[in-house]
Amino acid sequence: MSSTPEEGKHTPERGTAVPSDELTPQDIDVYRQLLETSPDAEESARRLGLSRDQVAESVKRLTARRLLRPDGPGRHEALSPAVAAAALTAACHTRVHELVRLIDTTRRELGPLGSAYEAHRRQELDGTTTELFTDGDAVRHRLADLSAQVRRSVLTAHPTLGSPETLRAALDLDRGLLDRGVRYRTVVPHTARRQREALQHVRRLGRLGAQVRTAAVIPGRMILLDDTFAFVSTGSGGAALLRDPVAVGFLSVIFDHIWEHARTVGGGSHDDAVFEDVELEILRHLERGRSDEFMSRRLGISTRTLSRYLAGMCEKLQVDTRFQLGMAAARLGLTGDGREPDTEG
Repeated sequence: MSSTPEEGKHTPERGTAVPSDELTPQDIDVYRQLLETSPDAEESARRLGLSRDQVAESVKRLTARRLLRPDGPGRHEALSPAVAAAALTAACHTRVHELVRLIDTTRRELGPLGSAYEAHRRQELDGTTTELFTDGDAVRHRLADLSAQVRRSVLTAHPTLGSPETLRAALDLDRGLLDRGVRYRTVVPHTARRQREALQHVRRLGRLGAQVRTAAVIPGRMILLDDTFAFVSTGSGGAALLRDPVAVGFLSVIFDHIWEHARTVGGGSHDDAVFEDVELEILRHLERGRSDEFMSRRLGISTRTLSRYLAGMCEKLQVDTRFQLGMAAARLGLTGDGREPDTEG
């Protein structure tokens, strides 16, 4: 039988906890019997083919959720699920509203201090246009501070991509920038196309609105914010933050050059083209006598992956040794375009 609350007698006390256990299909059947057929527990047990103890357990769970209330010996009145849900979750809604108010209050209190903080940082750095960071955590914290101020553009170039955890953390920061309408362009190595986590990362960036390309060689890690700040890697996990307009402008020119020679990442695959670029870079490094470690670092690949490339290239050009590979490449005019200075610095 159905009922409606009268004078509040069916409404549980405010703040009643929601039971942690879940209703079972048996509980639902018992509720329907008491609601639609008879309020008598024994009759419900007989009709459903359940024991008294089974019905009693269901009645206990239903009563805890305020879906039933006693209505005489062995009888129970079925109550409105909507009213029960509203009563059981009232305290949760109150807590949610309190948390929202706390968030708004905190933002109002701390927001205006951002300008004071940045003014203090500028005062501390008066007379210098460079900040040096010696560890990755310090770099990430400073980058997060400055990213909150970005309004126009972000340009990034990464010779290698980090661990899956690092990529997930970076994506959270990038999502905030893109949600604000910041124009975002990034270049990562071609080899990211064959690394599952890296490829998923760049495609997620693309779906969020970023422009993503890959290149065979990226000289160094750089992050440019609004053409005002530039992070560049300094080795050993450190970085330098540059403010000098000339330096930042020069890095923008370098980024544009990398971008123009990079290939777009889309939903399909361009492996034939992009990995031909990687092979050409390997040949140029071989011509200059570069070590495996140097080539791996510059191309953002492991030495094992480099060995696979070399084996495949020897097979393509039908040679047996690296020396023969270099000679065959020179004979075919595959090297010597001078795109990179002959130094290991």
